[in-house]
Amino acid sequence: MSRAAGGRRFAALLARGWPAHVEREAAAGWLSAGERGRAFHPAAVLLHPFSSTAGGVPADQLPLPEAKLKDDVEDAIRGEAEELPAIGQEEAALATAAAAIPGQQPMATDAIAALPMGQALRQEALVQGHTWAFETGKLARLANGSCLVQCGNTTVLAAATCQLPPWSRREAQSLQFEVDYREKLYAVGRIPGTYNKREGTAKEHEVLAGRRIGRALRPLFPKGFALDAAVFASVLSADGGCDPEVMAVSSASAALLCSDMPWAGPVAAARVAMLHDGQLVVGPSVEQQEAAVLDLLVAATADGRVTMLEADGEQVPETQFLNALHLAVSTTQQLIKPQMQLAEQTRRQTRPTQLSGADPAAAPKVAELATPLVEAILRDDKLTKSTRTIALQQAKDSVLARLKANGSFRTEFARVPGSGCVSPADLEHAFTAVLSSALRRLAVEEGWRCDGRGAIDVRPVHCEVDSVPVVHGSALFSRGETQSLCTVTVGRRQEQQKMESLLGGEGVKRLFVNYSFPPFAVGETSTSGMRREMGHSDLAERALLPVIPDMQAFPFSLRLNAETLASAGSSSMAAVCGGALALADAGVPLKALVAGVTVGLLTESSWGGELRLLSSVALGMEDQLGDMDLKVAGTSQGITACQLDVKLQGGVPLEILNEAIGLAARGRAKLLGIMEKALPEKRGASAPMFGSVKVPEAMMGRVIGSGGANLKDMEERLDVRVDVGDDGVINVFAPSQNGYQAAEARILDLTGESVKEGAVYRGTVTRLMDFGAMVELEPSGLRALLHISEVSAQRVRSIDDVLQIGQQVEVMCVGRDPKGQVKLSRKAVLAHNAQQQAAKSVAGGGGFDNDK
Repeated sequence: MSRAAGGRRFAALLARGWPAHVEREAAAGWLSAGERGRAFHPAAVLLHPFSSTAGGVPADQLPLPEAKLKDDVEDAIRGEAEELPAIGQEEAALATAAAAIPGQQPMATDAIAALPMGQALRQEALVQGHTWAFETGKLARLANGSCLVQCGNTTVLAAATCQLPPWSRREAQSLQFEVDYREKLYAVGRIPGTYNKREGTAKEHEVLAGRRIGRALRPLFPKGFALDAAVFASVLSADGGCDPEVMAVSSASAALLCSDMPWAGPVAAARVAMLHDGQLVVGPSVEQQEAAVLDLLVAATADGRVTMLEADGEQVPETQFLNALHLAVSTTQQLIKPQMQLAEQTRRQTRPTQLSGADPAAAPKVAELATPLVEAILRDDKLTKSTRTIALQQAKDSVLARLKANGSFRTEFARVPGSGCVSPADLEHAFTAVLSSALRRLAVEEGWRCDGRGAIDVRPVHCEVDSVPVVHGSALFSRGETQSLCTVTVGRRQEQQKMESLLGGEGVKRLFVNYSFPPFAVGETSTSGMRREMGHSDLAERALLPVIPDMQAFPFSLRLNAETLASAGSSSMAAVCGGALALADAGVPLKALVAGVTVGLLTESSWGGELRLLSSVALGMEDQLGDMDLKVAGTSQGITACQLDVKLQGGVPLEILNEAIGLAARGRAKLLGIMEKALPEKRGASAPMFGSVKVPEAMMGRVIGSGGANLKDMEERLDVRVDVGDDGVINVFAPSQNGYQAAEARILDLTGESVKEGAVYRGTVTRLMDFGAMVELEPSGLRALLHISEVSAQRVRSIDDVLQIGQQVEVMCVGRDPKGQVKLSRKAVLAHNAQQQAAKSVAGGGGFDNDK
């Protein structure tokens, strides 16, 4: 039913007489007492307000939202046909009916709609010495809500929208919400360098920023919100003084708060950086972020609950990490009040919204049949993920068969609220709720997890390196049923990935992780989303980059490919563990190994009960049905990356995060011990090798060759990577020790370091000059000058009289000139040969003066 049709139908209901029809429908169970006395927005189609509480089934038994449904099907079932008023009569009918309701207050006026064009509602706040201005009502007025945030000369506009999805409310299974974040170059006065001079699809850093903003907002939507919702955040201008992403979180929060969408905000973000001297800086500059040992982005609500956390650090101890976290949360509170004041100014009412879920009259029938079957499956710790999934599907099929047998599964009557008939959507909602409730109850009350582990136990781990031939480095990491195959490719400095950002300009990225999650990893056929894979790739990059040597010590680019072969939860952290092992197997001189663990959270009730249980390294089912997914990666010294994904409504309290960070450290220490044992104590001859060769700076040109010809020939022929430094140090990476030794010998040959003084070499004349000839020595290929004075013992008038191009000659190394160039002499070889011949002649004739 369309929005306009819904409005006309409600007008008809009021016009026919409010008391009679409403009382009749209330008696039939289609309207609650609260709904009888509630005024509805004329444009509202869905008639269940977010503010109402769930009913039908007690929350501690079956946490299902109330599911009221009113549409024209009800009239068809009762045999009634209503006459809709003409479009011109709708407003009058609504106004007359609303005024006739006893005790009904007049509907509040929308302050934004009453604003003259060009004017806006405005609130300001002083944060860290900067004035933040929040404006709404001037821009994007057709969106459900919008807000422009300005700090200095940086401005960010966010617009929030929602619409009815193509499916019905009762078929919706999850929140459909995304954030589209864009940074266009006009914001800093630049024109794109692309052919068509416009930005295309979102860049990787824009997608990642959108995911972070979405994670900050998502936990504050009501459970069962069935509408398609989106937030669009655009950076209009940027001066480098404020972080646009931090501003976008507050802008998006204010846009949702000023809209008619049901959302339990506000929320605000803050970025904190810890410098090398331990100083904590709120709102760091771009330069401070790049130089910081910890970069932390946090979003929190008005009561200090965290909804999003993203961090990367240089092995930061947990105590310092928590200090930065608490500072960030306290900073966010300064941006909460202006958002609430702005929302009060708008006087905009929340739209009545029907939440998804099973019909309260149908849910108990499903729960009664499904609960014993589900609990029996969850108590069987011998089941694997696949066999548990099959068993749960069989249990659902069994419930469906019993519902059909007793006549409760009647799709033709299931759309009538209170009928007690179960629809396919009712079965899905109720069965999922039973599964979630049973999982939580067993964990909280009995301490039981479906795989038999304790609350802080890590699943069985298996690690191996050198799993794939030919590649530079590889590792297979398995934790429980989750499996990740990681391979590493070492590339040249020139193969670094180019990047471009609004404030950072153009740059390069030396480590790029390609995380992939093929459908077969979970036994499915549909392809997975790139946004998720990009997010996990970025997390693995940030976790591993702090332990990779800088470009001066290891001047090569690195590509890490992480293939998820099987997933039963925490595949991103498996990619971190496998990636660290693969890098070590590739011969990269890591500062330390990195391990990653996931800490999950289960509460007593999925609708906000007491926080009771922390589960370390959560299973896939616990991840899907749980309330928190905290990923922490680091070394034995501290944290290198952290990410928090919250599903608990309202966010996670700080004290829970404090405990979770401590549990993650314990799990990480255990994993690191297992990973270290997987690395061999002594590397074989086939293992990759990295090293450096020191040569005279004057010889660097010979190593490079004309246009880099010598380097290209060496890399192609020996399959090595060579990087030439400015100080005479040549870094070499080879896939094997034999390859490294061959490359080292070739470099020494090119520079003449392998040519020893007093040794005789065979060479080929390659060039004739007035003052001598260039000779290419064998087997090194070194070209050195044979001066005309060293060609013969007799005086040589012209070099052409003695030597020709292509002629094979024997020469001796007689030393080096002040520049380090090799000095050759044919004359010395001839003299040496003459002496040897004379010695042989004397020995054969018996001595001198034999005839006397």
